[in-house]
Amino acid sequence: MSKRTWGLVLLLIGSEILGLLAAEWFYRLFLKTVPPLALSSFNQSAAHLGFLVYGVVTGLAIFAWSLLTAFLWPLFRTSGETAL
Repeated sequence: MSKRTWGLVLLLIGSEILGLLAAEWFYRLFLKTVPPLALSSFNQSAAHLGFLVYGVVTGLAIFAWSLLTAFLWPLFRTSGETAL
């Protein structure tokens, strides 16, 4: 595989990890905020699944935003800057 492919794969993995970490953090915050008597085990499981889906979508949004930034960056360079 080329360096570009490796970079894209690593970017996707890293962004998904960030998205899932954010989802777990918000799920823990949800558990601290909602009283235990108001949650059944089904509601708790459904909420966890919902937060994980949110994390995957957030990871994909981070990936897309990073790709957009990487591909548009050369358009904003001045003529005096060198490429990395």
